[in-house]
Amino acid sequence: MPILLFLIDTSASMNQRTDLGTSYLDIAKGAVELFLKLRARDPASRGDRYMLVTYDESPYCIK
Repeated sequence: MPILLFLIDTSASMNQRTDLGTSYLDIAKGAVELFLKLRARDPASRGDRYMLVTYDESPYCIK
């Protein structure tokens, strides 16, 4: 049963925009969502556990 941890930077610098207008934070969130979507298709992922951690102060950093 693997535990997959996602560490996301939520600092103000993540509000920067790419040339396409997407913020870095939106790109990071999209990457996590895509990973979860693709992982859900794999039968081996049945026992997976996920943890989302940000750079917020404790205890608010664990989602």
